[in-house]
Amino acid sequence: MNKQLWIDHLTSWKTFLNERISLTDDVGERIKCERQIKTIERVRCGAVLNPNLLFEFISPSSNELEEAPCEKFNFNLNDSQKKAIKLALGKNDLLLVQGPPGTGKTQVIAETCLQLLSMNPGLRILVCSETHVAVNNLLSRIAHYCKGIRIVRIRDKENDDIVDELSPEMIINSYLEWASKNIQNKDAYNIIEEEIKESILNNQKKKNQVEKALALSANIVGMTCNRAAAYDFRDRTEMFDVAIIDEVCKATLPEILSPLIISKKAILLGDPKQLPPVFCSEEQEIINSIQNCNLNRFMYIDSLFAESKNVSLLDTQYRMSNQIGSIISDLFYNGSLKNGRNEDVEDGLTWITYSPSKDWPISIEELSEKPKIYNEDECKIIADLLKRIIHMSNQNTSVAVIAPYRAQTSLLRRVCVGSARVKIDTVDGFQGKESDIVIFSVTRTKGSYRFLADDRRINVALSRAKNKIYIVGNKEYAEKETILKKIIDRCNIVESIK
Repeated sequence: MNKQLWIDHLTSWKTFLNERISLTDDVGERIKCERQIKTIERVRCGAVLNPNLLFEFISPSSNELEEAPCEKFNFNLNDSQKKAIKLALGKNDLLLVQGPPGTGKTQVIAETCLQLLSMNPGLRILVCSETHVAVNNLLSRIAHYCKGIRIVRIRDKENDDIVDELSPEMIINSYLEWASKNIQNKDAYNIIEEEIKESILNNQKKKNQVEKALALSANIVGMTCNRAAAYDFRDRTEMFDVAIIDEVCKATLPEILSPLIISKKAILLGDPKQLPPVFCSEEQEIINSIQNCNLNRFMYIDSLFAESKNVSLLDTQYRMSNQIGSIISDLFYNGSLKNGRNEDVEDGLTWITYSPSKDWPISIEELSEKPKIYNEDECKIIADLLKRIIHMSNQNTSVAVIAPYRAQTSLLRRVCVGSARVKIDTVDGFQGKESDIVIFSVTRTKGSYRFLADDRRINVALSRAKNKIYIVGNKEYAEKETILKKIIDRCNIVESIK
């Protein structure tokens, strides 16, 4: 990247974060922004634990990456997965792995961790993502495969029983149980117990020290990217040997830099063909107020994937049926994504069209300052469709109903039949998840195609489904937009009678 462009981009981030701090009363948000500013300042001053890694991140070399020999794998992997793992094991400071939907990124991460630790049992691996849910999913999978490996899950305020046994609190409690049975001097034990519980429960500074100590003594540490900036990892003896950052294209630049600057090498996994970071309305207002600020349009990580000569592509998806997988491959990956599941599903792609009872969104909403985009016609169609699907499918069939607009998902939750196997969310909220059947509500029958013509959003919407997709939308409106017309041409068209 052009040096001045990089400097200007960091400056824009710092300006944005300072402005965010000045305008918010949320203590947690302020702390997060302060951590990110601190990270940016460390980068600007070159106060990083491996300068070569930062140089490679800013200006990737064109030299071919080195693959390490690896003959025995723990899982049944395809050639592209094996290649990514061999590159991860090689003497490369930075590796980019593009993982389209359903290509097994989590399995690649788990295998990489197993291989690295078999080569050197003393390694410290930092596993990060931009959300707690993603970190939980990763560590749950790794813990399932990596028996006998010391794993710590450091959280912020959220709780998750799935990985609770990996938390510092549970590790400390296990130690205290062992100590109560093995320390014969009960006075000594009582002093230890009181000091430890005081550190964990009541003193945030001591709690951070305990968490940092556990992180430095574990083989694998899981935390969000933002949490990685909460600890003062400065000495080279505190450096992580490897940082693995998943869903990297959904993270902002300061979030990515936080684990990057405290590691010897980094493996970044993501997909620039799926959704980028999402800025809330308050953040958008700040960006618009800063002169020449392009934070909501220019994503550095996307440019890195586009310009780097050394991106390892996972080229086989195992989630989707052939009909769905093929349309995803053709529309978004130039036909390069293979169907590893290799299964045809009858009527896998269905477009349900209808004649609207009125134009959606209604005029009063379209003219408001913050319009609520919803469509009562589509909600009724989807409610009836859900009843039929639930009646005809077995109890293990999962169903997701997704829409581009939050107001539409709110209305859908009110009118659709309640079922534990039916999830209703926005497209953005459902990224990273999957379902046997997906119903997608186009919602609009007039006006802007901005959300609907976004390749990345449509990619996410369609690629959540394993077996079938039902798209509910007015065909006459949708076929005027290029990508929607391409989808319509691949679908079985059904006319709905309301």
